[in-house]
Amino acid sequence: MDSDNPAQPPEMPDDKAPRTRRSREELRRLTLEAARDIILQDGPEALTARRLAKAVGYTPGTIYNLFDSLPDVLWQVNRTHFARIAALFSDLPGANPPDRLRTLAARYLDLVEAEPTLFRSLFEGPRRSDDFPDWYLKAIDDLLDMAASELIMIAPGLDRDSARREAASLFAAIQGLAQLRASGRLDLLTDASAKQLADGLVVRFLRDIEHQQA
Repeated sequence: MDSDNPAQPPEMPDDKAPRTRRSREELRRLTLEAARDIILQDGPEALTARRLAKAVGYTPGTIYNLFDSLPDVLWQVNRTHFARIAALFSDLPGANPPDRLRTLAARYLDLVEAEPTLFRSLFEGPRRSDDFPDWYLKAIDDLLDMAASELIMIAPGLDRDSARREAASLFAAIQGLAQLRASGRLDLLTDASAKQLADGLVVRFLRDIEHQQA
């Protein structure tokens, strides 16, 4: 009787037809959207080929035909997040370098607070090795260069390499605050807000740099 069910035959072609019409670009876009949703909901550690394939209605093999690896899926999702961080440098208020850097730290905390698992995925998630693609490393380098430029405005005597190291140190500290706040564990250390701590951190950090340059 099941073979005579008039509802069954139409469902299968209707379900399969859209798949054959999807271009590779569309499949990649849908896969990245699904990956983003998984990370947003459950964190980067929840991103598996099986779960991702189920979300887009294809087999895990299709995922590997579209991307080099599962880490590649994560990296491609992160590409948009690097762009969002870079956008934080736009329209920083005034020409006062310390105020600009303090505003930048506050903006980043707001960005991470809104979608903490997405920005945690920048440094976490599935990977086969530490061999990140060149464009990924360049995206990080570009962000450090932008932050280094802000530091050089404050301490003109600071060379580029030193400024980049200082920028990396400051970012690591702010990232730590962001993750503690996102985990709900910051209050175990202090009653101060993440923004208050970040602001004080930036002020002391800049004071130390200016003292070194004096």
